Amino acid sequence: MIELIKFELGKIFSKKSVWILLVVTMFSALNGIFYDLTAIMPKEVDTVKEQRKMLASYQGQIITKEGIENVKKESKELRKKELKEELTGMEYLKANVIPFDYILKIDPTYLIDNDVYNVYDMKKEINKLEKEGDTDTFEYKNTKYIHDLANKKETPRFYFKPAWHSIISFDSTAIFLSTLVALGVATIFSNDYQSNSAPIVLSSKNGKNKLVKAKVISALIFSTTIFIFTNFLYLIYGLGDSFKGWNLPLNFLKNYENTPLNVSLIEFYIIGFGIGLIGIILFTLLTIIISLFIKNNMMATLITLGIYYVPNFIADFMPTKMLYKIFKELNISKLMEVEFMFKHTNTYNILGNPVLYSNLLITIALISIPIVLCMTVHFGKKQTL
Repeated sequence: MIELIKFELGKIFSKKSVWILLVVTMFSALNGIFYDLTAIMPKEVDTVKEQRKMLASYQGQIITKEGIENVKKESKELRKKELKEELTGMEYLKANVIPFDYILKIDPTYLIDNDVYNVYDMKKEINKLEKEGDTDTFEYKNTKYIHDLANKKETPRFYFKPAWHSIISFDSTAIFLSTLVALGVATIFSNDYQSNSAPIVLSSKNGKNKLVKAKVISALIFSTTIFIFTNFLYLIYGLGDSFKGWNLPLNFLKNYENTPLNVSLIEFYIIGFGIGLIGIILFTLLTIIISLFIKNNMMATLITLGIYYVPNFIADFMPTKMLYKIFKELNISKLMEVEFMFKHTNTYNILGNPVLYSNLLITIALISIPIVLCMTVHFGKKQTL
C-alpha cells in the first residue's frame, strides 16, 4: 500500500503546472514582506520594532468617532505633504500606519431578517417583543441571540497589529488551494481512462481495491501538505513581530467589527485553520469522485473549478432572497475561505431556533466528508470500462 501511495503522490507532484502554481502561491503570499523590504520610509520607522516603539503611547486608546475623523483628516493632509517632501517618522505612521488599525466601526450594525440593527436597536426590539408577548417567535429568539453575542464584545481600542492582517488571510489562500487541488487531483482517475491504461489497471490484482484507496490517501496527503505549506507562508509575517497582539479580541481587527465570535486573534486563527482544513479535505474528496465519473482530464478539471466558483456566480440570478442566501453562503468556497463566515452575524432558522451560518456550514461539511469518502471507495471498486 505504501508503495502505491508513493507512486500516486509522485504522479501528482510530477506535474509542472502544480509546481508553477506553488511558486506563484509562494510569491503572492510573501508579497507583503517584499513590499516592506523595498518600501521607502523614514529611517527611524523602517522596522516593525521601531514602529511599535514609536506608537507605544497610542496603544490601548479607546477608538471614538471624533478620533476616527481626526485620524482620517490628518492622514489625508500628511499624504498630500508626502508628495512634496519627506515625512518624519511619526508623520509617516500617522499617514500610512495608524489609520489601518484605528479606523474601525465602533457601533457596527447587524442584519436580522433583512433589517439592520445596532446593539441599542436590538435591545429596543427585544423589549418591544417581550411587552407584546412574542418571546416564543423566531424573530425574538434570533434578535436576542445576536444581541447577546454582540453585547459580549469589547469596545474597540487601538493596537498596532500589522502581522495579523496577513496571518489570517484564509480567503487569499483558498483561491490558490482550490486551483492546486484541481490541477493535481482532478485527473487522478480520469487520466487512467484518457491514457488508455485503465484496462491494465482494472485487470490488475489491486486495481479496484488497494489502488483506489492509495489514490484517495495520496490525494488527501497532497491537499493537506499544500494547505499546511501555504498557511505556514502567511505565518512568517508574525515572526518579525513575535506574534504580538495574539491575545487581542477579533473585533479589534479591521473588517471583523461585525463578527459573532468573542475570541482572540490566535483563537480565531486556530478555528480558521481547522475549518480551512475541513474545507480542503471535502473539496479534495469531491474532486476525486468527479475524476472517477468524468473520464476526461479537461472536463474533470473544469467541473472541479466549477463547484468552487459557480455557486457564487449563479446566486445573483436566484429569484428569492432565501435561494440567494443558500447559494451564496452554503458552498465549498465559503467553507475554504473561512473569513466570510465570521465577518457577519448570519443565522438560519433550524427548527425554530437561530443557528449561526458558520456552525451550519461546518456541520454540513462534517456530515458530507464520510459520505463522499464512502461513495468514492464504493464506486472506485465498481469501475468498469
